[in-house]
Amino acid sequence: MNNKIRLSHVSMIVSLAVVLSLMTAYVPMLGILSLVIPVPYAIIGTLSNKKYSILSIVVTFLILMFSVSPIYSVNICILSVIPGIIIGNIAKKGMGQKEYNKFEPIYGGIIAFVISTIVFFFVAKIIFNINLITELMGIMESSIQLQSEIIKDTGSKMIEGLSINDLLKYIGNMIPTMLFFKSMISAFITYYIEVIILKRIKIVNFQTPKFTEFYLPGNAITVSFSLYLLVLLLEIMNVNLHTELIMINLQMVFNAMFIIQGIAVCIHYVKTNRKKGSSKLIFFGVIFLCITGFMGISFIGMLDSIIDFRKVRSYKSI
Repeated sequence: MNNKIRLSHVSMIVSLAVVLSLMTAYVPMLGILSLVIPVPYAIIGTLSNKKYSILSIVVTFLILMFSVSPIYSVNICILSVIPGIIIGNIAKKGMGQKEYNKFEPIYGGIIAFVISTIVFFFVAKIIFNINLITELMGIMESSIQLQSEIIKDTGSKMIEGLSINDLLKYIGNMIPTMLFFKSMISAFITYYIEVIILKRIKIVNFQTPKFTEFYLPGNAITVSFSLYLLVLLLEIMNVNLHTELIMINLQMVFNAMFIIQGIAVCIHYVKTNRKKGSSKLIFFGVIFLCITGFMGISFIGMLDSIIDFRKVRSYKSI
């Protein structure tokens, strides 16, 4: 592969990533930079071989372990380094291919970030004896109590009848959905910034994925329906796995994904009809969306997963 980079270049990229990690550790105001830590490793995954990728993980782990703390080192390596390299490897497989799903690194990245987060929770509990969920809920409980006391002191009746325990329970139930959305945002940011950087330095000319071309991979409808049937089967078998909670989170995730695809379809047709001067279609489309709201957008996204209105792929979902 002609675009491979040497060890010296990998060392420079890892050094930049380590500096970003140290900045987020020692300067709390720069915590937002944690979102871009996976980007250098995505570049390494795209432009180097597996040996250099593994070496970058080891070097990052050792430097952060001795300069910050072991748990922070594990945090960065599991939650940022490994998902970044996975996104880079998936992007590398698509280089030079004519028919390539430009969103595939994002899909793979979402899965990688979700699994990495679950693994980190498990490692933190087993090795460091830290229950991150409990710690997080404790912080949220103290924050909510503080806010409720402030509101009560003002004499407002806005929170009358509101139970803090019920609110915390609701937030706890939504953790899987929040985890998915955090992973989706991280995957989007990582891949988009990587593509922009590689195009700027003219090493690899990736095509930037356009939002109007977004579509769910594979048989989205079939997969969602199969998951619902599986959850119902578990409930019938009386398996104590909080099936209602799983069902709610599945519904929220798929609704959100269909809404995103529906918005992409709407933007695509607005742009297409503006070029053709078909203002009537745009007008009636806006009225339809105003009446149906997010439910209508989600329905459009679901239909596009089956019919492929925009002809952005060479296969149908079903």
